[in-house]
Amino acid sequence: MGLSGRHCPDCGRHVREPFEKTVTGREVCPDCANALFMGSAAGAVTGDVGSGFGVWAMLMRKIRRSG
Repeated sequence: MGLSGRHCPDCGRHVREPFEKTVTGREVCPDCANALFMGSAAGAVTGDVGSGFGVWAMLMRKIRRSG
């Protein structure tokens, strides 16, 4: 693939790191994959899907701002 990079479909940033496959089968940048994992973990720990979605949304806002 080289050093050209790709655009992440979730955050829209141009990323040079290798993409990761999520549990849903999508390929996203490592930051977005981490945000999805953290949101899923928070939802599983608290037993509340809403809190998991909140963690995911907070991390995605942070990722989009940094790009």
